[in-house]
Amino acid sequence: MLTYAVSLEKGGTGKSSVAVNLAAAYQQRGLRTLLIDLDAQGHATRWLGVDVAAVRPEDSILGVIRGRPLEVGAVTTAEGVAVLPAHPEMAGLPVALASAPNNGLFALRMALADHARRGSAFDIVICDLPPARSPILATALAAANRCIAPVQPEDLIIQALADLSASVRYAQQVNPALPDVSVLRNRYAPRSAVDMVYDDLLRTDYGEQVLHTIIPVRAAIRESSGFRQSVFRYQGGDAAEVRALFRQLAAELLTRDRAEPIANRAV
Repeated sequence: MLTYAVSLEKGGTGKSSVAVNLAAAYQQRGLRTLLIDLDAQGHATRWLGVDVAAVRPEDSILGVIRGRPLEVGAVTTAEGVAVLPAHPEMAGLPVALASAPNNGLFALRMALADHARRGSAFDIVICDLPPARSPILATALAAANRCIAPVQPEDLIIQALADLSASVRYAQQVNPALPDVSVLRNRYAPRSAVDMVYDDLLRTDYGEQVLHTIIPVRAAIRESSGFRQSVFRYQGGDAAEVRALFRQLAAELLTRDRAEPIANRAV
């Protein structure tokens, strides 16, 4: 089981779009995929068609922290991706974590381990995080195999990436197998002169941490959200191109994580 945390300590960078469509890409490969929405706003939950109004607090990560099995609250969507949905009461999630053992640092790691011991573990778990440095981020990083940071060519976002990179290095003290942050260029215009300048900066500062796959600005990503579908279900004009890129991203991550046994189980 591989666990990916999609995070950046700044809003508006496309974390939910990456989390949703990457989850759908893995499901398309025949891998059992769980998307955990850790953001009380619930964008990823809604994106995949789950009615947030029908979600009870205990069906979210709040129930998991209180000892509920991970899979009990998960909803299987029309696209086959299982979603542990968000709930508005998750605005109090940092407080709930603070009252858990070890300030909740290992709550998600233990829940994933318990789920695996029950025998029918997910192959891929993707966590969509809120745009803030908080105990939620620490809990996700303590459980993750990799942290993926979607970035755009802006000064504030580059600074947020530096802050997240520091958070990942701190998390390595309790999760030594966690590699340095992986940088995903999202909503990019690769031929833009400004984007090329920032691209050089990212490569200088982060080197091989910069993923090869680039997700450009495409209407299908925005429009699919409105239809509450991933790009793998949405049939808009440029959806086929975006689907190919998310398939490429999914394959690149499996290769980086040397996850051939998982990849070979895909149909």
